[in-house]
Amino acid sequence: MPESLSGFGLGGAKGRYASLCALYLFIYYGFGAFAPLITQYYESIHLTGTQIGLISAVAPIVSIVAQPMWGMICDRYQIRKTVLILTLIITGLVGLLFTGVSSFVYVFLLYILLSFFQSAVVPISDSLALGYAKGHGIQFGDIRLWGAIGFALAAFITGLLVEQWGPHVLFYSFCLAFLIAILFLRKVPEEVTEASRFRVSMLAGIRDLARIPRFALFLISSFCMMGSVNANNIWFSLFYQDIGGTIAGIGLAFLLFAGSEAPFMKLAGYIVRRWGLELTLLLSAIFCAMRWFWYSSAPSTTAVITMFFVQGISVGFYLATAAQFVRENTPASLQVTALAIFFSVGGGLGSMFCNLVAGWIKDSFSVLAIYLFFGIITAIGIIPLLMIKFGRWKQISPDEEVQASQ
Repeated sequence: MPESLSGFGLGGAKGRYASLCALYLFIYYGFGAFAPLITQYYESIHLTGTQIGLISAVAPIVSIVAQPMWGMICDRYQIRKTVLILTLIITGLVGLLFTGVSSFVYVFLLYILLSFFQSAVVPISDSLALGYAKGHGIQFGDIRLWGAIGFALAAFITGLLVEQWGPHVLFYSFCLAFLIAILFLRKVPEEVTEASRFRVSMLAGIRDLARIPRFALFLISSFCMMGSVNANNIWFSLFYQDIGGTIAGIGLAFLLFAGSEAPFMKLAGYIVRRWGLELTLLLSAIFCAMRWFWYSSAPSTTAVITMFFVQGISVGFYLATAAQFVRENTPASLQVTALAIFFSVGGGLGSMFCNLVAGWIKDSFSVLAIYLFFGIITAIGIIPLLMIKFGRWKQISPDEEVQASQ
């Protein structure tokens, strides 16, 4: 890594790089305080599995519309940092409103509002990081791993706080982390290329992106892969308690799980350089499917904790390379829009589908059956990756591919 956090507080390249890493640290600290333990809040206000599934599906549904919209605004007007600052502030403040409600209807409505603004955070921050990584010759995974560290720390620390003071404390941690992230965002450079200055409409952008076979296949895979991974963040706490774990144990599990992502994100850069993006993504999907099938067999909490590094191989590899794959296989003028669509399909449609089905499975069968479903849907997602790697579509310039299809 050519630059490091040791440069924080200095001017120049090291200071900017440190600010970008700190931005990821605190954004994902907020996510880590919220997602792994939100089910404890739902249970404290006595929601059913179906209600939890419906609420968890709201964010993906909203993101399907909101993320391409945010992407279009950023691509058209080049105001990524401004939009990200605005959405971080509003998302954090909306999170605090959860502390004053306890009914399904109000939680449902608040989640819609929160999801609308939160849906901009990941695509825009990834776009900023990808632009910086490309401009300075570093791997995106070297930056993204700080998000994994933040998520891991938040899950562990917030788990202890929730056990001590109750689930409402997670909303305070969530809001505070997002507000701190803004302080570092101000120093993050906004890399803008001439190609990214082209002004395009959202519908035209979606039409052009749909004509790229590799991107379309990857969207299908992300529907399955990201859907199960994101849904796991919601349902794992119930699974862990179902096999005999405690709330504090949930925090420890996420500390180890998310913490394992960081070194594997670093390792992903080496594997990508040696064997390519496609093989790295395929490897992550295979390990992910194996993990869900194993969870469905009701392993002991000790075994789950001991095998924590499996998340690093599956999720760590995927997070470090998925956004890079999107960037390298889409036109430069549609970078943010392409990332927004990617997250809308994977984090949106995929998560919505997996959460809705998981809620129904919990009420009709068991928590263990949820993970059998996750294993099946992830295994299906391996098929498009195999087609990308071994099929007839070889990588060419995305701009040339769009032109050839017109």
